[in-house]
Amino acid sequence: MFQLNEKIFKYAIVDIGANSVRMNIYDIDTETGLFTTVLSVRSLLGLAAYAKDGALTSDGIGKLFAVLREFLARANSFPCDLFSAFATASLRGLSNSAKIVRDIKAGLGIDIDIISGEMEASYDHAAIRYRFPETPSGLLIDMGGGSTEIVHFEGERILSVVSLPIGCVMLTKRFTACTKKDPFPTNEEMSQIQTYVKEILSAYPNFIGACETAFLIGGTARAAAKLHSTLFSDGTLNEGYTFSAEDLKKVYLHALDDTQKNGKWLRETVSDRVLSIMPGLAAYVTIAEALQLSRFVISNAGVREGFLTQYIKKNFLPESPKS
Repeated sequence: MFQLNEKIFKYAIVDIGANSVRMNIYDIDTETGLFTTVLSVRSLLGLAAYAKDGALTSDGIGKLFAVLREFLARANSFPCDLFSAFATASLRGLSNSAKIVRDIKAGLGIDIDIISGEMEASYDHAAIRYRFPETPSGLLIDMGGGSTEIVHFEGERILSVVSLPIGCVMLTKRFTACTKKDPFPTNEEMSQIQTYVKEILSAYPNFIGACETAFLIGGTARAAAKLHSTLFSDGTLNEGYTFSAEDLKKVYLHALDDTQKNGKWLRETVSDRVLSIMPGLAAYVTIAEALQLSRFVISNAGVREGFLTQYIKKNFLPESPKS
């Protein structure tokens, strides 16, 4: 158990997403508020694929329970001073989400906070402000498995925020007949995805031309950057990796061509996201065109780090003296 006079606070945070479930364990310096990641583990559970008729199936619930039990055991082996879990579009809006939360609390003792799209976006914003504090204003886009959060910000102030029903797993499930054996959409299916994304974005004209540069958060964005790096560079990805919207279109077209050759490049480069990468790329290309974006910057910090920085600010950093 953590003692208040200890310098390092060890915190396990689990993000239950529609595509993956990830746990990061952080060491927090209680005097400075600085933190480092000491462990990061992920399960590509793909919970969105287990949603049927607006509810999570018993198979999906069982798999989630098993992953959380494993993560809790790993956190306890350190041990951690605190264990938190939150869910985004994976459980948000499901008819049986409240029962799932109760059952996991009863079986594992884990409290799961199902956060709104707006709260998810606020954590994303906090992460970008932490990672890129010199940026005066910008746009951030966080595409997950079940939703996409878009935030227009100016410093610490959020100007506009929206959570959209656009996610790489959701798009795959809704518009394609893809399977693990046959993971690539047809041209017609890709066209349907792009039409859908355009229609969704048309309801939010305030984001059009708001910024030329967007910070990208999430696994689909990192996969797109990895594809870009292998196509145009040496495959190395660093924090703040940058590429143009024009290059993203080239990556997308190269990927389309690759799917006609059994996807050798995609399978080798983003093997863990083969089933959802094409819908994700199609969505990002469409978003870039619709919002008139010209440049992307990849952030390795996302909703977990935003959640963490907010916790640190509240619990470890002294309040600024009031004038």
